[in-house]
Amino acid sequence: MIQLSDQDLAAAVELNQAHWLRLEGQLPWVKFNDDGDVLRVFAGDTWPRNRVALARFLPATAHQRIGEILAPHLEHKVACNWVVGPISEPPDLGRHLRAHGFHCMIHCPGMSRDLGTLPADPGCPAGFKIRPADQPARLRPLTTERRRRNYEGLTSVVRQSPRPLWFFIASQANRQVGGAVLLIAAGVAGIYGVEVLKDFRRRGLGAALVFAALRKARQLRLPAAVLSASGLGLNVYQRLGFREVCRLSFWRFGKMRQRT
Repeated sequence: MIQLSDQDLAAAVELNQAHWLRLEGQLPWVKFNDDGDVLRVFAGDTWPRNRVALARFLPATAHQRIGEILAPHLEHKVACNWVVGPISEPPDLGRHLRAHGFHCMIHCPGMSRDLGTLPADPGCPAGFKIRPADQPARLRPLTTERRRRNYEGLTSVVRQSPRPLWFFIASQANRQVGGAVLLIAAGVAGIYGVEVLKDFRRRGLGAALVFAALRKARQLRLPAAVLSASGLGLNVYQRLGFREVCRLSFWRFGKMRQRT
C-alpha cells in the first residue's frame, strides 16, 4: 500500500471532510456552490447543515469573501457552519470569521491510522451484532423533517457509482443501537457518524463499529483511515491506533440557530 506523509494525511483529513459537501450538494433540495476558492452547501432550515469548507482565500480578500458567503444566511435567518482545517487559507482564517460574528464551537484532533495492518479485533459484546448495511442506521424515529432528510439523503448518496459510502450498524435483537459511516474520498477512508445510544455505551460497541469500518477500508486497499475526534470518542480511536495529524475547527455564525 502507498505510504502517505503526515502532511498528506493532514490534507486528506480536510479534503475527505470537504467531499461530504460535494455529496450533499447533489441532493435535489440542496444548493451547492464550488466557487473555485471555497465549497458551500445551503439547505435552509433542513438537513444537511448549511456548511462552508475548503476555503482558499487570498489574505487581501478573505474578509470580503466571508461577508459575501454569509449574506444569504442573513437574508434567510439561518445558521452558517464553517470547517477550518490544515489546508484552509489564509492561515488566520479564524480571525476573519470571528470578525464577522462566527464563534468556534470546537477544536477537534484530525486523526489517521495506517491500514497496512489492522489493530487487534476488539470483538463485539455478547448479545450484539455488527453488520454492514445498504442504508444508514435508524437510531431514532424519523419524526422531524431534518431526520427524514438525513435518512433520505444518505440513502440516495449510497446508490451512486462508484459507491462512496458504506454503513455499519450495531444491533441487539431487532433494535438498532449504534452506527457508523465510511466515506471513500481523497484517496483515504473517512470514518463519520460513530454513535451508540446512551443506554448502550461503554460496552465496546463504538470500537467494534470503527473496527468494522477499518476492515472494509483495508479490503478496498486504501492506505489510511482518517477522522475528526470528539472528546467522547478520542480514547476509543487512540486504542485502535489512530494518531493526531492535524487540527480541525468548527465555526458557527453565532446569532442564529438552524432548527433541529
